[in-house]
Amino acid sequence: MVVIDADCHVEESPAMFDFLDKKYYSRRPLAVKLDCDTAYGNHNAVWLIEGETYPKLVGKGGTIFRTPTLMDSAKLKRESIGAQEMTDVGTRVDDMDRMGIDTQIVFPTLFLTTTAKDLQLEAAILGAYNSFLGDRCAASKGRIRFAALVPIRNVRESVEELKRAATLGAAAVMLHGMAWDKRLDDESLFPVYEEAASLNLPVCVHLGWGCPAITEVFDASTNFYSAILPVLMGFHSLMISGALEAFPKLRLGFLEAGCQWVPFLIRQVRTDNARQKRAKDPLEYFKTGRVFVACEGDEDINTVVNLIGEDSLVAGSDYPHGDPSRQEDMVGEFKERADLSPRLVEKILSDNPRRLYGL
Repeated sequence: MVVIDADCHVEESPAMFDFLDKKYYSRRPLAVKLDCDTAYGNHNAVWLIEGETYPKLVGKGGTIFRTPTLMDSAKLKRESIGAQEMTDVGTRVDDMDRMGIDTQIVFPTLFLTTTAKDLQLEAAILGAYNSFLGDRCAASKGRIRFAALVPIRNVRESVEELKRAATLGAAAVMLHGMAWDKRLDDESLFPVYEEAASLNLPVCVHLGWGCPAITEVFDASTNFYSAILPVLMGFHSLMISGALEAFPKLRLGFLEAGCQWVPFLIRQVRTDNARQKRAKDPLEYFKTGRVFVACEGDEDINTVVNLIGEDSLVAGSDYPHGDPSRQEDMVGEFKERADLSPRLVEKILSDNPRRLYGL
């Protein structure tokens, strides 16, 4: 069985921004170390971008993660800094071998939140991210792939960047559950979905702080309201949007929010579809390999499978993050579940993510 980690991460580093266009290099994200006796504790470093700091652990508009790796908490993790940052791909591959992972699909950390408000600067920074990941994934000799980032507020630029990222080896495009102030069923975003489908790249809606207006309501004490719930919002908006009808090759993934919400959302989608009639019953999209959801090892997986079938669940280790979604021994956790058949485990760890990412 070829085990595919459908959702892991890179901790961004200053080396990433060596790929930034020279025009914007003087405005690159800067890693700043803080004293260790502040309210940030051992998360004592931030990225400085256009006068704003990320993560923001104090006050409203909170976000929390462990990049930049200057912070002391990054050094407490099991993984080396080079493996976390992908500046040392060889050590990261060694970690994959230790965990029994054959292929990783990499998502960001810093860019799980919105950053630069300047459209051109944002496009340049996300382009540098894609270039760095393309370079690092190439060094892995096929073991590591990445989800591209696009400046979604500029749809034309997003389409062009997606084309470029595909040439760099991207395996998906990541979106948040909202595109800044737009729902994902906004038809102005459809050219991005169309291009992703034409490139055989799934659109993956990932946990994150993608709507500043929502993020600003909450502090960093929990990411449930500002980062997890938007994944469910993205599912609802896409499943009622008609995008899957408009683009028959489009595939969707919903990541790092668990899977036990799926039955509730299917009911809600059906209610709204009965009025709007733009899309088919959501179960049709699951059962035809168009929609996938990441499950976690401690969930009631069989209840979800009984509804959507065995062919739509994937799993991600969340490596090298240290939050509650981390599955330190993802392969072992699923194989040791006596209530899951060996064939279902094989589908979750191998067959289904291969179909999601078109590998």
